[in-house]
Amino acid sequence: MNKVKKRLMVIITDRLSTIVKKGEMTERYYNPGNLFDEVHILMLNNDVVDPADVKIMAGTADLFIYNLPAGNEFFVKSFGWQRPLIEGWVNEGIDIAREINPHLIRVYDNFIQGYLAKRIKDELGVNYIISLHGVWDKDGLIGIPRKIMRAFRKKLEITALKDASAVIAVYEPIVRYAKKYGGKNVHLIYNVIAGDKISKKKDYEIKDRLRLITVNRQLKEKNPENIIRAIKDIDCYYLIVGDGEYHDYLIQVARECGCENKVEFSKGIPNSELCSMLKDFDMMVSHCDYWGMSKTIIEAAHAGLPIIINKHPIEPIPEYKGNWILLCDNTPEAYEEAILKLAEDIELRKRYGEAAYDHAMNNYNSNVMEARVVEIYKEFMKE
Repeated sequence: MNKVKKRLMVIITDRLSTIVKKGEMTERYYNPGNLFDEVHILMLNNDVVDPADVKIMAGTADLFIYNLPAGNEFFVKSFGWQRPLIEGWVNEGIDIAREINPHLIRVYDNFIQGYLAKRIKDELGVNYIISLHGVWDKDGLIGIPRKIMRAFRKKLEITALKDASAVIAVYEPIVRYAKKYGGKNVHLIYNVIAGDKISKKKDYEIKDRLRLITVNRQLKEKNPENIIRAIKDIDCYYLIVGDGEYHDYLIQVARECGCENKVEFSKGIPNSELCSMLKDFDMMVSHCDYWGMSKTIIEAAHAGLPIIINKHPIEPIPEYKGNWILLCDNTPEAYEEAILKLAEDIELRKRYGEAAYDHAMNNYNSNVMEARVVEIYKEFMKE
């Protein structure tokens, strides 16, 4: 008797080609535990990518990629994703799902992609699991256009969450948002990283000169401008990895501060390579005004790097409790003080580095996180 192939349908708004370009691919990201034989990714954009380039993210499964655009142009044409005006689009998505005949659907965030999963469940009886990667009643709402979009998409956020079989929150503040808007089976499971590619830092001596690293998308909420300004009078090498709307501006800031010979910009480094090189830096320095902890902080902690990050401008981030990470104000002066504090004291660097590593092993172990996702998948997979 032929074995029935287990099929997972994944609905995303990300452009996979961008993930490839930035090197942000994590093994088995779309197929935890290699649970599925086939992974079918539906991108809600017109992106084109060779499945072979992202095969690692599907693990051992066969990978299939589809497109069903629903971006800004579609948002405008449908007057903010009004349900009667997106019905034809929804039916196209249901037809794709019918062809795939998945045993489970995984959705990344709960906007129009979550609504599509809910409609597929209504039509085909397939359970869907939503993972939330932001506190979407607070994050990403800087500027009038984003606030207008939030007002229109809110009805879809609620509908998608209420009918999800399970909701995965990738950091603690998301749990409040998920429950407030209807999530009933909410699990706190942190982002899985390429932990097997990360070696723990063993030597906290500074070689030649201080080596700093920042890994983040370069947008307003994660703008490292004040870190660049902070190192103006510090002898160091500073690597900034990432891309975004602030990239060219940050290059100008480095020139303005006379730091162009200290700062190296890289738009993307393959994730496995980046993880393997973390131990060679003396500290990670970051800025983030989102309501949670980024994946890059988890990676740095796994490497035993001392970590400096700004205090949240409104309220403390729960994950940063426990004195395992050095917090400072988001000003050049505060970053400079924090960097020098660690740079001038090897024992303090070692204490923060080892505390970060221990905290990561106890709270963010990727093997544990992946296993928890697999258990949720097994619970709700269609027979």
